[in-house]
Amino acid sequence: MASTSRLLALVSAGDAVPGERRSGLQHVAGQTILERQVRLALRAGAHAVLIVSPPLPAELERRLSRQGPVTQLSDSAALATQLSHAQADLLLLEPGAVVDERLVESIAAEGEGGRVLVFDCDPPPGAERIGSSEHWASVARLPAKEAAAALARHPEWEPVATLLRAALAGGAALVPVESLSTYSEGRRRKVPFVWAKPAAAGGRAEAEQQLLAAAQKGCLDWPARFLHPPIENALVRLLWPTPVTPNMVTLATALLGVVALALIASGALLSALLLILVIGPLDGVDGKLARTRIEFSRWGDLEHVLDKLLEYGWFAAFGFWFAGVGHGLAAMLAAFALILFAFLEAVHGEIFRRITGRQLDDWGSFERRFRLIAGRRNTFFWTLLPFGLAGLWWQGFLVLLAYAAVTFAVAHWRFLRGLLAFLRREAPSVRRNLEVTRYAFLPKSGRQGS
Repeated sequence: MASTSRLLALVSAGDAVPGERRSGLQHVAGQTILERQVRLALRAGAHAVLIVSPPLPAELERRLSRQGPVTQLSDSAALATQLSHAQADLLLLEPGAVVDERLVESIAAEGEGGRVLVFDCDPPPGAERIGSSEHWASVARLPAKEAAAALARHPEWEPVATLLRAALAGGAALVPVESLSTYSEGRRRKVPFVWAKPAAAGGRAEAEQQLLAAAQKGCLDWPARFLHPPIENALVRLLWPTPVTPNMVTLATALLGVVALALIASGALLSALLLILVIGPLDGVDGKLARTRIEFSRWGDLEHVLDKLLEYGWFAAFGFWFAGVGHGLAAMLAAFALILFAFLEAVHGEIFRRITGRQLDDWGSFERRFRLIAGRRNTFFWTLLPFGLAGLWWQGFLVLLAYAAVTFAVAHWRFLRGLLAFLRREAPSVRRNLEVTRYAFLPKSGRQGS
């Protein structure tokens, strides 16, 4: 999410506490909080990140430098010098705080001038009180020149705390967390904001649990909703402390998909089907790993394309196999039709998302309920399993064809209905044209809903 003006970010390792690790160097989800905050700031639109800390371990410095334009400074005096000529706002992140990316983005996108994110009621444990009822929610923003002046007056103080006081003294606007929407379009549900201080007793476990819970998508088919999450979460926890990236997980899952394709082509249908069912939960690991570690890639969206190609490849391979064992042209036509229905249903969803900004699956209560049982990769192959175990592979394949046709028909109906409702509400000219061109024999349209 890009900000409306140039934006610097400031993160800190935190004050030294005898016998304890600095709060910013605590590990959560396999990385230091300092690394996480650098990723959050860059993702929110900061064009550079300034880090105030003592000398860091060489490996940590290398990891931080790979994130983007990062400058390490030794103290507040060096930071003041760096900011004195900056024509930008400064985004502050509280040392040692694990903060939801949406909270950071909300302040980064607010426009120029001072902003302080606050808990206006029911603050979580560890939040710093900054007013009669307000507690700091670990994100703030103020002009860089104001920040430089404040640091020059108090170079011996911890910089982020100093700048928070300066922002408040300068009349920065308070932005309540409670005023922000918790709906996440990417996760298709309302997701409570993540906020934790892992330095407290039990804080790390709580923070990691919050991250995993927030990474879970909504509006899923029944296997992805009820069967996959425990497996996904266990694998994500295992991968956190490793150098394995989400893209590596995506590639490994795709290679298993190619193995399944080869098994179908060789006639090992049951082995292929069992492998496909194993791939189901693996397919959710890369996304959860990326969301919990803030480790996104420009190529991440291609994972969905790769998933579709594998799914269609499996259907085609089943068609070729059935054609070779006596079902001939009927098998090829069935495979082609199944792929076509599945493809068109996916196209519906993508067009709807690009026009409305919302997923068709998440447009209304009907869509969310139907998504549980709609024909998708997981539900298709779990449906095929009992037929395969009974040796009725061809009959099961025809059931999948009917399943795909019904799913497409319902999706087409809801696509047209939802798109019409959106256009009536958002486009006056379209609403007028629909009314002018209405057939006389049709009843007058009432209030449209989803």
